[in-house]
Amino acid sequence: MLPPITFLVDGDLDQPTGGYLYDRIVIEGLRERGASVQIENLAVGGAISTVIESARVALRRAREPRESLVIVDELCHPRVGLASLIHRVRPRAPLVALVHHLAASERSGPAARARLVVERLLLDAASLVIVTSETTRRAVAAAGVDPAKIRAVLPGRDRLGERLAPPSPSVDGVVRLLFLGSLTPRKGAASLVRAMEAVGSRATLTLVGPADRDHAYAAEVRAAIARSPARDRLHITGELPDAGVAAALASHDLLVLPSLHEGFGIAIAEALAHGLGVISTTAGAIPEVVRDGREAILVPPGDERALAAALVRVVGDPALRAAMASAAVDRARALPRWKDTQQAFADALRSVAKR
Repeated sequence: MLPPITFLVDGDLDQPTGGYLYDRIVIEGLRERGASVQIENLAVGGAISTVIESARVALRRAREPRESLVIVDELCHPRVGLASLIHRVRPRAPLVALVHHLAASERSGPAARARLVVERLLLDAASLVIVTSETTRRAVAAAGVDPAKIRAVLPGRDRLGERLAPPSPSVDGVVRLLFLGSLTPRKGAASLVRAMEAVGSRATLTLVGPADRDHAYAAEVRAAIARSPARDRLHITGELPDAGVAAALASHDLLVLPSLHEGFGIAIAEALAHGLGVISTTAGAIPEVVRDGREAILVPPGDERALAAALVRVVGDPALRAAMASAAVDRARALPRWKDTQQAFADALRSVAKR
């Protein structure tokens, strides 16, 4: 039996990102297994005083029952005040850190070192660190965390169903490219829009995902589309419901995701489950999800010239696209389903609760 759980998150749990999707699904799995899960919304986007007070209340509550767990999603802790509070006011219950990827991994030089100092406050206070990829496991261990207290629980592939069959070629011969992700710098949509100029009229691009997480960058993407000679073949849909995303996966030929960093890449796993080959980068955990030269072509992150060359190569070679799609089906079968993720997450919590 799982103990009562206090789950600290930043903002609304229904945000359309891979991290919050992961949280929602594992919380659903915990409740299905009989656990009482209390979600504490820290609203980190608000005033820091509000954040600290809400965290103080949540942690004070968690100090009362001995037989309970506190889970802090690393997405919500990087502010110095909140991290310091968690470090100082350790709950009586065991603390579990959920790390999709270290924020320090998105930076370099002094900025990365400064962010890691803050993140270590949470990692050091945690009895267990759950990560969502082997890549993040290695990064957390390299940061000085005892490898014995790190557990990798990978996301699933089948939230939107599974086709596990290559897509049918379009009747007009135009290759349909799909981008799934928020319009933020880390996802690289502006670079993709510029790279599309290299493929001429042989391909279209649909960008699916929220455009309200970084308004300045979303405006940059729209401006790049307006300037592009390929603008008539570039379309932004905005955020879509799950059924709309599933329909997009079913109606496109390839996923293109030129991310600068990924803690796992749930969109990539879902594309594989629908038989789509992938053009992406070597950033973060992406090479852990897909194999370069088989179902995927991976280029250095931030290299627009290499991205354009990959697009030209794949768009112009039907045999290559067919081979990538076939390999995608095989690769998808090797990835976990969400029921596996839920079970592994619950097992990890049971292990720390026993200790």
